[in-house]
Amino acid sequence: MISNDYSTEEKSFHHNTGTKACMRTVRVGSKSLPLYPLIIVCLGLLNTILLLTAVVIGIYCGKVNEESTPHQMTIQTLIMEVKQLQILQSDAIKAQEEAKQALEKAFSGHQQLKLHLEQNKTLSDSLQRQLETLHAERAALLSNASNIRESCGRCHPGWLLLNTSCYFHAKVGLSSLKNWSDSRADCISRGADLAVIDNWDEQLNLFETLPKVERTGRPWWFEAPGIWIGLTDIQKEGTWVWVNNVTLQHGGYWIQGEPNNYGSYGENCAALMIRDNPRKSWFDGQCDVTKEWLCEMGPN
Repeated sequence: MISNDYSTEEKSFHHNTGTKACMRTVRVGSKSLPLYPLIIVCLGLLNTILLLTAVVIGIYCGKVNEESTPHQMTIQTLIMEVKQLQILQSDAIKAQEEAKQALEKAFSGHQQLKLHLEQNKTLSDSLQRQLETLHAERAALLSNASNIRESCGRCHPGWLLLNTSCYFHAKVGLSSLKNWSDSRADCISRGADLAVIDNWDEQLNLFETLPKVERTGRPWWFEAPGIWIGLTDIQKEGTWVWVNNVTLQHGGYWIQGEPNNYGSYGENCAALMIRDNPRKSWFDGQCDVTKEWLCEMGPN
């Protein structure tokens, strides 16, 4: 029992006090052991236990750190990647805005260029029309000057002097062509009449002066409408009379096969077509068909 041991220890302590100074013992069972060495041994055992405990805790903490480190590294990596993606996204948005602004600027420049081109085209077309008008006026002036020089002022402007007569060739657009009666009326309004070709020299001069019809490979009656002259057989079929009431005395300068009075309405008015043979340039046609016409008058 502890109380008994303590009593015994106390007795021994007092007993030993007289023989050995400061020597303490502890009874363990039937043995008495010195007190300080025992304390030292206990402290050593306690330090060993604490050291082992610290080693175990260190090993456990190391394992915990090893297990948690990959997760921490993964999280840090993800955070860095997210930040990089955010930077890339910001750069992409900025680049997109810059590209959009550049596209809008380019589109605006394209619209302005298109407007300038349209304005330039309009101006170019206007200048082209003015140039064509000037060319036409120049050609008309040259023609009039040529006519004046050639006619020496004996014919009106636009008329041509050939030998002793002035001629006016009405070569206008298709919408202004006239039938034989209207053509004659136009000549009369100009102080003239449809041309009377009563000799070879006049026929040859007109053939060389009037514009020639280009061959197209088609039959001659498809190539051009022809030019009305002052010859008709309205009064009597086959008897051709000039507008000055003079009957055609010679055979005339008809195209081969003409006059033929073709068709149910007949062909009673004469016209000419300048092609490749001055002796074969007349033909008969329906008087109501519209054509160009040739006026003739005496010189002034």
